[in-house]
Amino acid sequence: MTRRAAPSAPATARLRPVSPRALALAVAVTAAAGPACDEKFQSFLKNASDRHVEREKKKEGDAERQAAEEAVISPPVRAAIALVRTSDYDFVSVKSDGSRKRYSGFDFAAMLETKSRWLGRGLDELPAWLDQIGSRTFFGGRSYFVRLPDGRELNFRSWIEAEIAALPTALPTESP
Repeated sequence: MTRRAAPSAPATARLRPVSPRALALAVAVTAAAGPACDEKFQSFLKNASDRHVEREKKKEGDAERQAAEEAVISPPVRAAIALVRTSDYDFVSVKSDGSRKRYSGFDFAAMLETKSRWLGRGLDELPAWLDQIGSRTFFGGRSYFVRLPDGRELNFRSWIEAEIAALPTALPTESP
């Protein structure tokens, strides 16, 4: 049996000698484009950095605005709104034409927060807040109701006062 020599590499895999003229042209293009690429990259990095700084400033401004909005609503009122937000009941508002609008706890709490921001400045006490904002509609003065799972409806003010009274006044502490 005779052995054959390994086939030669395909034409595309063979290295071709590079002409000096092509090599000089490649070096010239790289030298000319090099600083331009660096300038473009530096410009890109500067723009990205500026955008990041602007985003951080916006976040700080949003945090300050949020803190100012939260300062408008007193802690007792905020706690009452939190009770509404976490409840599973439906909240009912009677409109001037007699129709009834039903809210989820989350939506009703959002509406109470909005009313408190617009109308509740200076109302730090919960009873005063309930008298002026929390228990009645703004235009008609109609009471809000809470619909229980069994279908009964309670006045919102009596429901929220009972819920607040049912809360523990202080968290239990462990003795060492």
